[in-house]
Amino acid sequence: MAIYKRDAVLPDWEPMPWTMASKDADKQEQGFHERAMKPTVWQKIRWNRVPEGGIFGHSADLLRSKDVSWFTSFEEEDYILIDNTWFGFPDPPRWGLASRRSGQDTLPWQHWGHFPDVPLAWILKD
Repeated sequence: MAIYKRDAVLPDWEPMPWTMASKDADKQEQGFHERAMKPTVWQKIRWNRVPEGGIFGHSADLLRSKDVSWFTSFEEEDYILIDNTWFGFPDPPRWGLASRRSGQDTLPWQHWGHFPDVPLAWILKD
C-alpha cells in the first residue's frame, strides 16, 4: 500500500519506471523529497562547451539523448536533471532526477522519479 496519495493522471511526482511497485515507489519518492529539500544550485549544460571528457563521464551526445539539461554536485553526490522533451499525460512529468556518489563514474545512476515542477530549494543558473 502506498504511503503517498498519487493522482493517476497528473501526479505531483511519478516513479521511474511508472509501473514500479508501491513499496519501491515510496522509497524512491522519499529519496526524491530528501534531495528536493537541499538548497542546490544547478548548472545548465552548454552543449558547445561540454568538455572532451564529458560531464560525469558522459558525452554530450549521450546526455542530449537522455534529455539531461542540468547538472550539479552537492554533499558528495552528483546529480543530473532531466528536462523531458515529451511530458504530460500520458508521458511522464517534465522533470526527472538521478544521482550517484561523486567521482564514481562507473556506478549506475539512481533515478528519483519525475515531477512537474522544480523544487523551490533548487536554483537553476542559466
